[in-house]
Amino acid sequence: MFRLLVASLWIVSILPPPANADQFAPELDGLFERLAAAESETAGRQLESMIWRHWLAFPDDSEAQYIFNDVVEAISFGQLKRGLEQADKVIESHPNFAEIWNKRATLYFIQGDYQRSVSDIIQTLALEPRHFGALSGLVQIFERQAQYQRALKVLAQLKAVVPQSPGLDDWEGRLREKLAESAT
Repeated sequence: MFRLLVASLWIVSILPPPANADQFAPELDGLFERLAAAESETAGRQLESMIWRHWLAFPDDSEAQYIFNDVVEAISFGQLKRGLEQADKVIESHPNFAEIWNKRATLYFIQGDYQRSVSDIIQTLALEPRHFGALSGLVQIFERQAQYQRALKVLAQLKAVVPQSPGLDDWEGRLREKLAESAT
């Protein structure tokens, strides 16, 4: 599942960004409304791709975009040290850009540093509470830490944002089974 997420992020990142796209683009609210009401998995994925295009683009800062793209590339090639160094540069210059926090959280997740990953996910969600990638990552961390109740709460948030996303009901079922097993 994680490899699929990384691969899909890379594919979306090579799409040309819309003009002046960013996480504060006014059209994002409408995209999220349509996403929550999407009647099919296909429609949902198309809307998710449109949202990712906004999240992955810097408005009017080609240098930051270049460094950010290097972070995405470093993730896809497993070059974690390079990715973290570049992510730190972007965070320093653009601390309100939610997706760079999410990318650094991904790098920490890959390293198994869940504490730092959660910290960056919290920052991502503070900047963009509907960030379905960050929510998904948080569920994965809580599941790996056997914090099933917390994972279920975050999964409920994720389902509110992307209700048509495949596998969420099955994931919820597995988490409920693990929670029940841990209670015995």
